[in-house]
Amino acid sequence: MIDEGILSDESRLVALYGVNAQSSPFLEVLNGTFKALGLGDYAIGLNIKPEDFPYMVRGMPESKVKMALYEPEYQEVVVPLLDCSENCIRNSGICDGAYAQEGKLCGKCFYPETFELMMACEGVNLKNRRVLLLGAGTIACALLPLLGVMGVATIAIADTVVERAAEVLEKNSLSLASVECDILWFENGMEVDVSEYDMIVNAVDIHAHSDKRIIVPNGENSHLVLIDFVRGESAFDRLALELGCRKLGSREWMVANALSVAKEWLGADVTCESYENVAEKLGMR
Repeated sequence: MIDEGILSDESRLVALYGVNAQSSPFLEVLNGTFKALGLGDYAIGLNIKPEDFPYMVRGMPESKVKMALYEPEYQEVVVPLLDCSENCIRNSGICDGAYAQEGKLCGKCFYPETFELMMACEGVNLKNRRVLLLGAGTIACALLPLLGVMGVATIAIADTVVERAAEVLEKNSLSLASVECDILWFENGMEVDVSEYDMIVNAVDIHAHSDKRIIVPNGENSHLVLIDFVRGESAFDRLALELGCRKLGSREWMVANALSVAKEWLGADVTCESYENVAEKLGMR
């Protein structure tokens, strides 16, 4: 927790809600990012049991904390508790932040802007690229419109229920009008010809552990970029070592997320130079 002695009258608090929020690596990244940006604002971790979560969420607009972020386990649970939502939340069913406005709780989906910032600052250009998206759930729905805007050439969605993948593509057909789309049936340990793709995104299980074997690669592709959203070691870390390719996520994702929060809610001037500065201060470079 934050020592109240270091807070000024101008300090703003951002609460991180989670089952183990106080020990979350994201809490460290948030406060490291705010400090690197020269902000006097702080994030505090609130450990919330699932049975207490609705009560805590509903009470936030009347508390001293007016901005909240949600750990992955609560990012879908919070959606029906919101008083107002933006398009990304309504389209995807996922919400990773909320703020109090006139006594109401308004949801914020940081996924698109966080993804765009991470891609830009890591120098990844998606124009005319081939993307394999593992999973047709909430994260996929949050990112698909952006992938269309970023100019990807092809998107293949792999899901355990092909009808769900088809529904997601149909729902985002306008954003993907110029993208060639395909549907694959997903199962854990499925074989993938990695030479067919420039990027593989793991949106199957954001709680995945490193001992899970999500895909088995066929062929070689050292230019492949792997993306996931697990806060810690994941199956893609091992896969990146096997292929000798690049993996982004975990710390990179958290830094981009923290910068997006600082820009949106705290008025920070965020650039790729900011990203590099934060990454260096957090020992990522």
